[in-house]
Amino acid sequence: MATLQSIKDLNQINDEELHNIAQIMLDSFVVKDNNESVISKKEIIITSFANFMEQYLKLHFIGSKERKAQLIKFISKLKMQKELLEIASGEISLDDIQMAGKRLSKKSQSAFKNK
Repeated sequence: MATLQSIKDLNQINDEELHNIAQIMLDSFVVKDNNESVISKKEIIITSFANFMEQYLKLHFIGSKERKAQLIKFISKLKMQKELLEIASGEISLDDIQMAGKRLSKKSQSAFKNK
């Protein structure tokens, strides 16, 4: 009969395994192909992973402000990758993104003026 410690030892996650998984995830985020099916799948992966990272932030598992800033920056990059995939698939155009950026800029400026 296996002991609890032997099961823990067998199931220990090491740096090499985590690095390999991180490489797999990175390959999932990078836009290399214009195939509709691949783009759609990558959008799903990116959305799910960004949601996971946002939940991680909400649960306050991160100790330092620097690490929190790194995570926020990474989530922002994930969302940009998703937008690039949407452009590649024709879901949205670059003009749509530029117009949304201008609206957001105006909203944020007015928010600062009101405070």
